[in-house]
Amino acid sequence: MMKRGLRYDFSLLALLLIPVGVSVNVVGYQLSSILKFPIFIDQIGTLFVSMLGGPWVGLVTGLMGNVINGMLNPVAFPYALVAMTTGFVAGLLSRWRWYTNIVGAVAACFVISIAAAVVKAPVTIAVFGGVTGAGSDLLTAALLVTGTSLIKSVFSTSIFTAVASTAIDVSVSWVILRKLPDRFLIKFNYGSPYVRKVAAAS
Repeated sequence: MMKRGLRYDFSLLALLLIPVGVSVNVVGYQLSSILKFPIFIDQIGTLFVSMLGGPWVGLVTGLMGNVINGMLNPVAFPYALVAMTTGFVAGLLSRWRWYTNIVGAVAACFVISIAAAVVKAPVTIAVFGGVTGAGSDLLTAALLVTGTSLIKSVFSTSIFTAVASTAIDVSVSWVILRKLPDRFLIKFNYGSPYVRKVAAAS
């Protein structure tokens, strides 16, 4: 039975998983920056850790990943709120067993995307005036030219980029999760739902 609460979420194994998730996030962020991707694939580690460690462990992973990325590029600092939201929501969905099948995983992409966009858009407007220097600014500019307001333009861009990046992040995390052996999964409080039924029955 899945135990809930901070006491159970922050187990020794979950704590050891955080640095792994943070490292994956940093690598993804740097690749996105170097290759000038219009979206950032910097939350794969956060989502993976959230699936196994739950909402609070995911939140911490997202925060730490953005703090380190912020040291390399200060633009990442304010978006720590987005990463924390992503980790927390993804962990809640794991608690509710959304990732046990492909339909739930796809639905999770949209839920996480909306949550991230709702936080990202205000940060982009309040801190950067709607422009961060990322490739996605081209979409914002195109919407502004059509007469769309700044708030609607930034929010629309945030939704688009959030869906695209989250789809990649969730897909990679989910595939890795489903490939993990049962003996590893059962060691995590949120790992038991992903144990194969045949193995569990035997």
